[in-house]
Parts: sequence; C-alpha cells; structure tokens
Amino acid sequence: ANSRDGGVLQAYALYVVKLGDIYAARELLRKGTIVNKRHAPIWQAWGVLETRHGKAEDARDIFQQGIWACAQSSGGQSGGRRCARLWQAWGVLESQEEDYDAARRCFSRALDADSRNVAAVTAWTLMEKNLGNYKDARLIYERALKQFSTPTDEKLILWQAYESMESEAGNSQKAQSVYQRSIGDAIAIQDEFITDRSSKILKSDSKSINSSKRILDDGNEVEVSRWDKKPTFGENEVWLNDGSIEGKVPPSTMKKTKRQ
Repeated sequence: ANSRDGGVLQAYALYVVKLGDIYAARELLRKGTIVNKRHAPIWQAWGVLETRHGKAEDARDIFQQGIWACAQSSGGQSGGRRCARLWQAWGVLESQEEDYDAARRCFSRALDADSRNVAAVTAWTLMEKNLGNYKDARLIYERALKQFSTPTDEKLILWQAYESMESEAGNSQKAQSVYQRSIGDAIAIQDEFITDRSSKILKSDSKSINSSKRILDDGNEVEVSRWDKKPTFGENEVWLNDGSIEGKVPPSTMKKTKRQ
C-alpha cells in the first residue's frame, strides 16, 4: 500500500477498527491527515472514530482542524463542498452529546457548504423527529427537496425518509400526501422529458422533408431510400441524415448499373 495515500490509510484504518485495535486505527488516521491534509474523508473518519471510541472534545477538535485544512477559497464561511461531510459528522456528535443548538448550527453549515448533502438533511430531520419537532423536520425536508430539479437517487432517499417519518408518527394522511407528491414529481419530469424529445423529433422531421423536396427537385439526383417509421419514446432507432435520406446516386450511375 502507498503510505503517502490518505485514502489507502483511511481504508486500512477502518479495517483495523473492525479488528478492535482502536489505537492503531487512530495512528493510521492521524498519519493520513499529515500525508494528505486536504483529504476530507480521512478527517471525517478520524472524527467519527473519536466520537464512538474516544472523547467528544477530541472529536470536535479533529472536525475543526479538518474544516480548516479542507476549506476552499470560494467556499465562504462554511468552507465549501469538501467540508460538508465534516460539518454533518460534527452535527451528529453534538446531537449525541444532547447539545441540540450546536448540532443545528453544524447541520446548517453542512447544507450551506453543500445544499444537496442528503446525509446532513436526514441526520438533522432525525434529530428533530426524535425531539418531537415535526414541524421543523418538515420544513427541512421541504427546503432540501427544492434543491433537486429532477428525480435522482438522492431525492428519492429524501422522499422515502420524509414519508417514513410521517408514517412512523402515525400521520397516515400526511405520509400518503408525501408519497403522492413524490410520484407526481417523477411523472412531471418524465412528461417534460418526453415533450422535449418529441419537439426535437418534429424539428428533425421538418428538416428531413425540406431536404427530400430539394433532392427530388434536383434533376441530377434521385432518392434511393427513405425511412418513414417514426421513433417512439423508449425505442432505440437508428437514423442517418436526420431520418430521411440514406444515400443519393446520380441517374447516370443508375443507368450504368442496369446495363451491367
């Protein structure tokens, strides 16, 4: 293994943790932050290790050091996307320590650094749910869902977590409403895609018709073949020259071919 690669040292450390050697894992992670100090995942792994097996004070210091080391010049006060995972993990620590105001500040910073950080959204809403703050949890979900304009795996996770929260709370009507909205969201995006694709096909067909007319009006060329079948959504059609003319051969060439 390359001892100068922070990712390799991180993976090795996680393996050592499974073996139960926390001290050795801690040393590997510490070394990783030295050889590759801007590798955010290794800072996160070290902070989480201390959260689970060490002291909260040490974990806080590691998260802070990691944010300082990984902050991007254009990342603002929260340090940019690379720091989002560190703020999220720090928020989980504060939640476990029952310093909920500090946890909220950390989760908020995580989403400021990366508004699509699903881990921060789900960790924050879970904390608020456990505290009985369903109104706040809903607001967090609603704000996060707006960050995704199209259905993605991340957005699906948010919809499912949102529905699950309402269902577990016994709010069956709200859970059903969330589910229906998630389905409607997916259908709306699919319809938009189909409409856009159909518009492009119609434009292509229009160009093909005009192209065919010019060719047939030209006495020096004849049309050899035309594909009249129109593609339907979901099929894989093979088209050449905008779906109209496969090839053109001068009449003189056609006559020569017949004589042979």
